[in-house]
Amino acid sequence: MEREKSGVKRRHVLAGLGLGITLPAVLPSPALAATDTPDLAAARKEGTLMVMHADQESDVVSFLQAFTAKTGIQSSQTRALPGEAMPKLAAQIRAGGSDVDVYDNSDPGLMDVLRERGMLMRYESPEIGAYETKWRSAEPGWWTTYFINIGPMMYDPRYVSEADAPKTYEDLLHPRWVGQVGFQNAAAGTQYNWWYLLRTVMPKDFWTKLAAQKPRAYSSSTQILTEMQSGGLKIGGKVSSYQYVKARRLNQDIRMIFPPEGTPAQGQVTGIIAGTKRPNAAKVYVDYLLSREGQEVWNRIQGSNSVRGDLEIADVPSLNNIKILAPTDFSDYRSTTRHSEFVSLWNKITGL
Repeated sequence: MEREKSGVKRRHVLAGLGLGITLPAVLPSPALAATDTPDLAAARKEGTLMVMHADQESDVVSFLQAFTAKTGIQSSQTRALPGEAMPKLAAQIRAGGSDVDVYDNSDPGLMDVLRERGMLMRYESPEIGAYETKWRSAEPGWWTTYFINIGPMMYDPRYVSEADAPKTYEDLLHPRWVGQVGFQNAAAGTQYNWWYLLRTVMPKDFWTKLAAQKPRAYSSSTQILTEMQSGGLKIGGKVSSYQYVKARRLNQDIRMIFPPEGTPAQGQVTGIIAGTKRPNAAKVYVDYLLSREGQEVWNRIQGSNSVRGDLEIADVPSLNNIKILAPTDFSDYRSTTRHSEFVSLWNKITGL
């Protein structure tokens, strides 16, 4: 089991966004309007596009290969969870600019803080019209959802019978699951989202009882899945649904549980960093990622759900009969008070 030892906490994320230090109010942006069409020829001459993300690295590499083949723009990537990414971006910006051009973020609440701090460049892609307003920034162009990350419970039927498997979140409190439930740590945006959406759904004493179960903390849902498949962990308390698709593609029998209380979901969002040295290439990337073609490529690679209404991926389970919970009040969702509440509670629950 690989537990989080880096000490990167969500409160450090918020401090790195200028809530405890001074950042420039607005970065100098290229002379491109929010609706200006990118120049593809110029984009190819701007140098290697750098994408920062929190996705599985191999998936992003495969997607960028498709992007480069389509556009002729060279690209590279670096992976960092929000707890690591935000301080890095803030440090680069304080130094006068950023090496990162596009940020694919697993936490739209934190992305909205970046917008508010002047750390994003607004670009209203012609593809935005294919996305419902709930899956993009209030003013179009700051950030847009490139896939929806759903967090059901999961188990491996080789080690957990269907009869014993939890059906509701309160079933996680059964004595048989002491030390046998895995979640992501407090640095993961999807884990904050899970807690935020369930905090008013579950009884108030649920969290105290969950802590008594001694759940384990992991830095990624990939680690949770691997631990379940080895028999070292019985239940994934919150695992990204694309892990199920990836496992099934390898003929591995993993089961998902969508509790009647609802399953938390979160839009994974993309945005352009203000002061990017490659503005044309960054816009071309966003256009491709949000296009029907780009969405089909990305979600086929990852096994995730697109929020475009005109696209379904063949072997990805439909969301039609699932009660999905998603954040709506972003002023509260992104608040430092709410984040601090989560970090304190979640570190106690997971023993970190």
